[in-house]
This record gives sequence, C-alpha cells and structure tokens, in this order.
Amino acid sequence: MSFYGEMAELAKEQIEEFGRSVILRRNNQGDYDPATDSFSGGSSADVSVIALFTKFEQNEIDGTIILRDDKKVLIAASSLASPPQHNDILVDGDYEYKVLPLDIIRPGDTPLIYKLQVRK
Repeated sequence: MSFYGEMAELAKEQIEEFGRSVILRRNNQGDYDPATDSFSGGSSADVSVIALFTKFEQNEIDGTIILRDDKKVLIAASSLASPPQHNDILVDGDYEYKVLPLDIIRPGDTPLIYKLQVRK
C-alpha cells in the first residue's frame, strides 16, 4: 500500500472511531426545461456514511459565507465512490443539512478526506 493509501486508511479509521452514522442524500435535479424554468425527472439516492461533525473556529465565521450555526463535517474519501456535491443533503437523525462548498484534502492524487460545510 502506498503512503497516501495508508494515510487514507488512517483517516477513515479515525473518522469511524469518533464520528457517527448519517445519510448522504445525493440529489439529481433531472432535466432542465428552459420554457418552464424548472427541472423534471429528478431523483435522489441515499448513501450511509460515517461523518465527524465539528464546529467552525470563531475566526472562520464571517457572517456571510460561513454562519455561526454552520457545521464542518469530515467524511473519509475512501467511504464514497464520488465526492459529495453542492446541494446534496446530509441527514443526521431528525436534522437535515444542505451541503455547501466542500474541500477535498488530497495530497498527491489520493483524496483522503471530504471537508464539508453544511447548513440547516
């Protein structure tokens, strides 16, 4: 196993140890109809993942891009076939969070962690 492969496995183990099971609801808006300015034929697919919820540091909260109640969520990249997308939904028990911009922690070519910003 390569060095980055080992790092990806370590990241997954740590997130599984300290995180909790949530649902990532992947949304497909379907086809856009410019005549009606709407989408049709959309669907969603639920994927179970382990996620680690953390808070943004006070100095990261700017009141515009990052709000006080936003959460930072870490998901091991190796636990998903593809990265979460903007506007996917993270379901944590009774709470649903909209996925906002995300960072992919990727030294070299191996994605290790998806770092999400989510909002209720």
